[in-house]
Order: sequence, then C-alpha cells, then structure tokens
Amino acid sequence: MKKNLTIIFIIFLGISHNLISQNKNITINFKRNSDNSVDFNYEKKLPGSFYVSLEFISLSNTYNKKFHKVVKNNSGRLFRLEPMNKEQPINFSYKYSYVQGIPNPKVDNLFTYTLPFKKGRNITILESKNLNETYFGSEKPSKWKSYVINRAYSDTVCSMRKGTVVKIVNEFNTDTVTQYSYKSKMNSILIEHTDGTFASYSGFKKNSFFVKLGQTVYPQSQLGSLDAFNNSIYRLYFNIYYLINTGLNSKKKITLKEQKSNNEFLTPYFYTTNGAQQLKDRNDYIIDFNKTVFFQEFTKREKKKYSKNSELFN
Repeated sequence: MKKNLTIIFIIFLGISHNLISQNKNITINFKRNSDNSVDFNYEKKLPGSFYVSLEFISLSNTYNKKFHKVVKNNSGRLFRLEPMNKEQPINFSYKYSYVQGIPNPKVDNLFTYTLPFKKGRNITILESKNLNETYFGSEKPSKWKSYVINRAYSDTVCSMRKGTVVKIVNEFNTDTVTQYSYKSKMNSILIEHTDGTFASYSGFKKNSFFVKLGQTVYPQSQLGSLDAFNNSIYRLYFNIYYLINTGLNSKKKITLKEQKSNNEFLTPYFYTTNGAQQLKDRNDYIIDFNKTVFFQEFTKREKKKYSKNSELFN
C-alpha cells in the first residue's frame, strides 16, 4: 500500500548562478569559498531519514564525484569540492534525487510489536491484498504483508513501537454515502523506527490525530481515531516495511502496471495473550504486552519518567 516517492531535480549552473529549488522536502544549495572550493549543503523540512544522491552532469577544475548519503538532521553539509587549479573557479551542473528511508537497514525480524489498539481489545486479523496488484496488475511488493482490523466504533489507534512521526496525511473527510470495497485516499500516519523500518497506519478520521510531526511515540501511544469506512464499519490498515531499492535512476514515465515498490515488507511478531506470534488471516486475538515488550526500546531516562508519570507516554 505504501510506496516511497523518489524526487529528481536537475540543476544547471554557471560560475555566477545561484541555486533556487522549490523542493518541499529537501533543498540542496552550495557556497563558493574564497579559496575556490565549493561547499554543498542541505536543508530538510520533514523529520526522518532520507537517502540523497547527487551526480554531476558537467564538472570542470575538480575531480569527478558522485555522492550518496542518508540525511537525518534538519540541515548540514554534504561535501566539499576542491579545485585542481586553486586560481580558477569550479564550474558544474548537477542533478540530485532523494527517497525516504535508509536503504537495506539492519532489521531485527524477531522484534516483538504491540498491536495497534489498547491492551485487552479483542480483534480479528484480516490480511490485505495489494491494491496496485489487484486493481492495476502491477508487481506485488517484496514479501508483501499488510493487515486490516475492522471495528464497530471509532476506536483509538495506538502505536506499535517506539518511533518518530515522519508523515501525517490529514486531508480526507468522512464519506457516509459511498459504499467502498477499498479506498485509495485515507488519512494516515507514518512512523519511522530506529532500525530503519516504517509502520504505516491508514484509516483515521480527519482532525482526530493526537500526535504531531517529529513527535516521539511509544508502544500504546494514542495516535488518533478511526474513520467510518462503510457506515457501521471502522477500518484500520497497517503494515511494517523498509527501503530496499532507492529507485534513483528511474527517468521515464511508467504506467501503474509497470510500477515496482521500493520497499520490502515484514511479517512481524506481535504480542497477544498467547505470547509473541505472527498473525494469521481471519484469526482472533486478544491484545496484550508485558514489561519486556513494552520497555524494550526505552532509555533509562524514559523509564524513570514513565515511573513518575506514565500519562506522558499515552
């Protein structure tokens, strides 16, 4: 369901040109120094990790250079070009691209998640089909696994793991008229975890979110309320994935059928009253967790704060 968006910019520059980019997420600029070296810097407007690639189309008076880096801070220096002839400026044009995530991170496949509702809830798990494959004939993402939980009321969705809120979609109003078999436009939250995985949650009511961009959340932190899917049904879609293909060399336009996902999906372990287990389609579970699961990524300071006031972590 989730697909990373790769953005490509081509910048043509002369000796005295300045870089002006309208990139909403990442802006790359440069500064010429008095010794004719050139510093390339970035500014990032959204939280989370982005893989940035910069390649020179033309380059003179310096060494040919390609640059790839994962950036996490809001701003910083990427690299410096040094002139071969220090009396002459460096001339160049370049293109750069970015995609959200860390390519091929080291993922703990045995990590135990909490399920995305409050402890004690009874739920039925349904496995979700990939919409692009089902309706447009595109290739299924690697190791595709996504889940659906239906509720009879607007239940509160909770975080499954400690992480950072890196994207919130809060655009779509409740539709009580149309009967859907699926929806491509849903309000959602994306949370990045420390190991480079992402948790995607889709199906929120507009303006029901309890968290903000850049906020750290914890297992069982309240994220928002479910929206009506088909009148009496309130539905959550969720999955966990990570970046495996940067897709930075794609230049031509492609059809929906030709699209390939940059992501690989996990079949995680979730904690229930029967312990940690992988979920099965159409099976019923009771949400549970223990101290080991709940605190497994807390720092010592966070544990101390939790013991004093657990409501700060809701």
